[in-house]
Amino acid sequence: MKKGQKIAGMCLILAVLLGGCSKKETGEVAVPEVQIAEQETGAQPAGEETAPLELDTAPGTVLGQEEVAVMKEGEMETLLYTRVQGMEGVSAAYSPERFSVEADESELCFTSLDFPEASVTISEVSGDSAEGLADQYVSESNEECTVEETTVGEGEYMATWVGYSTGTDSGDKTCDIYVLRHGEKLYVARIDCTIELTEGLGQEQYVILSTLRFDEG
Repeated sequence: MKKGQKIAGMCLILAVLLGGCSKKETGEVAVPEVQIAEQETGAQPAGEETAPLELDTAPGTVLGQEEVAVMKEGEMETLLYTRVQGMEGVSAAYSPERFSVEADESELCFTSLDFPEASVTISEVSGDSAEGLADQYVSESNEECTVEETTVGEGEYMATWVGYSTGTDSGDKTCDIYVLRHGEKLYVARIDCTIELTEGLGQEQYVILSTLRFDEG
């Protein structure tokens, strides 16, 4: 996308996009409505250069800023997110005030600055199929899992969701894994959190996932 080009507004409803994010026996988690507002992509934080989304763009490159409107308690709140390049052809946006970012040729990871146990990781992985890899995650979890077909990201990419928690206490861990194929490659988007943080910080993690974008060339 060229500098200064406007992005058409779209509405990403996380409750639908993530196929239900509450954990068994932990009560429902309120998930905000999210839309990417119309914005200029040329703006960038002071001291940081912006690059177009190209296949040879280095992981960790700042691509620009965009306004993300989040519905909270019936009111729309607009947040300024920074889009960053991940592995080849993959990018996502986040709030630098709330998360740190690490990126290399195979993984893009956002970690909460206040709660390091909360992270969003997008990885390129090996496997024969998304369904087979999802079954592997279910087996390795040793927990009662929910498995559903859903969509993730700006392009509403088809994914197999595996969700589980390690218990029902506030400090117990929750995990949402989304396995998807794009083109010839398999990817896993994983949200790790704790039960006590799911209604606040956890919602911000789902907003990051909602900004996932694959470059179509």
